[in-house]
Amino acid sequence: MPKALLALSFTLLASVALWAKAQEKHPLQPAQQVVSLNAAMHRHAPSKKADVHILARGDNAFMAMLKMAPKAKVPLHRDKTEEYIYILEGSGTIQIDGKKTKLKAGDAVYMPANAEVTFENGDKQLVGLQVFAGPQPADKYLKWPMAAK
Repeated sequence: MPKALLALSFTLLASVALWAKAQEKHPLQPAQQVVSLNAAMHRHAPSKKADVHILARGDNAFMAMLKMAPKAKVPLHRDKTEEYIYILEGSGTIQIDGKKTKLKAGDAVYMPANAEVTFENGDKQLVGLQVFAGPQPADKYLKWPMAAK
């Protein structure tokens, strides 16, 4: 077999393998493009103080309904992509790169990529819509057990 044909064969095989991998669904990707909250994948934090309903996950973004128990805390961390949270219910205090801000229902939060972030929930359950602009940080939820139906 000529070297050029052999090289072309390997290139085609590699391309097919990459295409097949791209067709595989991520474990957090919903089965359908339209997902109701009741049908969404539901996971609990090991601490039992937070849970997420996975609403959407694509190649470039992730969206979930996030709930936190009263007084729950998010430890200091950094995510590699931008994160957005819209507070639907509850309140708390977020710290982004050393700056503390009180949050309440109706507030939207933008966290830049690699920002140092921590959060302390208020006295009531917090419900928020969470979006990662780049879905990789949401992979942490794979470690959270599935909630019972």
